[in-house]
Amino acid sequence: MMRLTACCLILTGILTTALPAETTNPGLCGKPAPIVVLKTLDGKDFYLRDYCGQARGPRQRQERNIMILSFFTSWCKNCKNEIPVLQRLSSEFSSLGVKFYLINVGQSRDTVENYVFQNVTTLPVLMDQYEVASRKYQVKELPTLVMIDQDGILREYHTGFIPAFGDSIRIKIQSMLGMEQVAVRPDTIVADTAQAAAKPVIKKKKTKK
Repeated sequence: MMRLTACCLILTGILTTALPAETTNPGLCGKPAPIVVLKTLDGKDFYLRDYCGQARGPRQRQERNIMILSFFTSWCKNCKNEIPVLQRLSSEFSSLGVKFYLINVGQSRDTVENYVFQNVTTLPVLMDQYEVASRKYQVKELPTLVMIDQDGILREYHTGFIPAFGDSIRIKIQSMLGMEQVAVRPDTIVADTAQAAAKPVIKKKKTKK
């Protein structure tokens, strides 16, 4: 059964590389996000309810954050392309109560540790080795990204990846935070600066008086 699942995921990963990012709704959006308990890479328990939605109890963590969860594997090309974008967004919103987590689907701890080390990401990684969380979130394509608000409601569900995907995520986060959308975004500034630097400077000839 696990071999069949792995084969299906590999095939999905190959197909996903040709798919653009898109917003989908598998019936989860607008509803409480499925409750999951996962292991971190260092073996600690991670309870989603400690970070958003209804707390587990009065003595448990009471943080209320916007949660960005991205399901990935080491062999998914688009997952590898998405991670640096999420890394930059994590740094941008780190002081505003927005947390980013990568959720590995069905791989061993050693494989994930090697992958994280090679790709030099500081985003926290959660282990879904037996694909329990993946089934709850109806993950059929990789990467799959979900956005959950402070009340634990699943607001956005995306599959696939394109380079401009980061801009749409940024806008959604700003909306969830109640921020005004910035007219000129950081990515645009960088692009405009690079484009301006590439243009040749034309010097005007001085006219003789």
